Amino acid sequence: MPPPERTGITLVLAGLAAALASGCCVVPLVLVLLGVSGAWISRLRVLAPYSTTLIVLALALLAGAAWQLFRPSAGLQTVCNEPDGACNTGIARKTVRRWFWLVVVLTLIPLLAPLWAPLFY
Repeated sequence: MPPPERTGITLVLAGLAAALASGCCVVPLVLVLLGVSGAWISRLRVLAPYSTTLIVLALALLAGAAWQLFRPSAGLQTVCNEPDGACNTGIARKTVRRWFWLVVVLTLIPLLAPLWAPLFY
């Protein structure tokens, strides 16, 4: 089973790709809702042509992270020191799984933004 650090790197890359994908659409919307205005907000449209590519990259990285986190460990034997045979998978793995679901939600924001963005304009 891959170490949680390797999965964590995949999640960081997926989160970065999702953040860049939302840079053209979601970030200006959030800034306008917060009362920030200015002509420089329109400069974020430069990221629009890359949005689809970045979303696909984020989804691919999330799929890889999900595969690393949730696949059954076929053929891997773990050494258990517990008398009942239950092995502790570790707090790090649980933390990475929580981060995984947070990044999934943050990746869905740019995917769903075109559906609910017209409600705010």
